[in-house]
Amino acid sequence: MFAALPASAQVNFGGTSALTIVATPSHPSPGSVVTLTAQSPLLDLRDSDVEWTVNGKAAGSGQSISIKLGALGTQTAVGVSVSGVSGSDSTQLSIAPTSIDMLWEAVSYTPPFYQGRAVPTSGTTIRVLAIPHFVGPNGAIPASGITFTWKLNSAVDRAQSGVGESSAVFPAAVLYDTDNITVDAQTPDGSISGEGTLSIRTGDPELVLYEDSPLFGLMYHQALGASNTAAESETTFAAVPYFANADSANDPDLAYTWSVNGSPVATDAKDQSEITVDAQSAGVARIRLNISKLSDPFFGADGSWAVSFSAASGSSQNNVFQSPQSP
Repeated sequence: MFAALPASAQVNFGGTSALTIVATPSHPSPGSVVTLTAQSPLLDLRDSDVEWTVNGKAAGSGQSISIKLGALGTQTAVGVSVSGVSGSDSTQLSIAPTSIDMLWEAVSYTPPFYQGRAVPTSGTTIRVLAIPHFVGPNGAIPASGITFTWKLNSAVDRAQSGVGESSAVFPAAVLYDTDNITVDAQTPDGSISGEGTLSIRTGDPELVLYEDSPLFGLMYHQALGASNTAAESETTFAAVPYFANADSANDPDLAYTWSVNGSPVATDAKDQSEITVDAQSAGVARIRLNISKLSDPFFGADGSWAVSFSAASGSSQNNVFQSPQSP
C-alpha cells in the first residue's frame, strides 16, 4: 500500500527584460501564498519606484509583495514596472499552481493480509510513483505527456527519467540513514512544471510472534506481547520478520536462533520460523529469538517474550473467535 505526500508547482518567466521576478517558493501549490521579488543587475531598485499588478489590477509597491494563488489550474498574471534615475523597465510572469502526489512503498516482506505499507530495511528497495495534477488551457494533462526528472539525494537518475516516466525504483538508504527522493516534472514546452520530494529513513525489521493454532492456523489477529498466557500445555509459535529483505518468513538466506529459558532450541530447516513449546509443568517459558541474514551483515532482528503455562492447561482447543456463551 502506498501513502501520499503533497508537493507542488510552477512559475513561468517571460520576456527578455533585464528585470526579473523571483517567486518564493518557486513551485507554489494551489491556494498558497507566494512572495514575489523584483531583481535586476542593471537597475537600482532601492532608489526606484516599483509598482506591481496582479491580473491587471494594482497590487502594491516596493521590491517585494506577497499574493495568494487560486485553485488548481488557475493562472495568475503578475506584472512589475520600475522607474527611477537608473532607468525604467517592466516585466511579467504567469503563475499556475500545480501539485504532485508522491506515493511510495518498500519492496520488503509482509505476511498475507497485511494492509499497511511496507517500509525499508537494510538491502531493500523503494518504489515511488509521482501523480502530477497539471491543468492547462485544454484541461488536465496526463502523466504520459509530462517529462519527469528523478533525483536521489540531488543526483539525477537519467536512466529512470524521461517523458511519461512517472515511477522509479531506488535502493534503500544505509541502515538508520535517510534518503531524499525528488522528482521534477514539466510539460515539454516548460509552461507548466512542478516538484515533489520525499525523505525516507531505513530502519530495522520488526519481529512479531504469533500462536500457530492447529485449529485456526497462524493467528495474525493477535500478536504476542511481552507477557502472555498459553491456553494449551503444548503450543506452537511462529515468528514473522516484518519488512525484512526476504521472500518469505522461511527464506533460506535467513538464520533463526531460538532459545527457551536460556537453552538453544533446534528447528526444522524448512520451517525455522516456528517452534513448539511443550510445558511439562506450570511455569514461565522465556522465548528469545535472533534473526540474521547470511548475505547482509547489517541485517538483524531480535525479540523476547514470556509465556506462562498453568497446570490446568488442557488438550482441548477453545474457539478464540467465538464469544463466550452465557451460563
